[in-house]
Amino acid sequence: MKVKIVCTRDNETKEVELPMDEDKLLKIQGSVLDRDTIGYITGADVRYYDENGKEIDNIFLLNRKLLKN
Repeated sequence: MKVKIVCTRDNETKEVELPMDEDKLLKIQGSVLDRDTIGYITGADVRYYDENGKEIDNIFLLNRKLLKN
C-alpha cells in the first residue's frame, strides 16, 4: 500500500510502500520534518494519505496491521 507523508509547513512529501520496517518509517518521517533542522521546534505537523488521497490517522498502527496480514 502506497502512503504519502506530507509536512504541513511546506508540503514536503515522501511516498512509502507499506508494510515496512518501523525504524525505516520513523527515519523517513524524520527526514520530512528535519531536513532543514526546524522540524518539531516550529510545530511542523505531518499528515499521511493513502493512494486515494484519504487521510490516515495513524500510519504506525496501519503499518503494524499490514505486517500481521
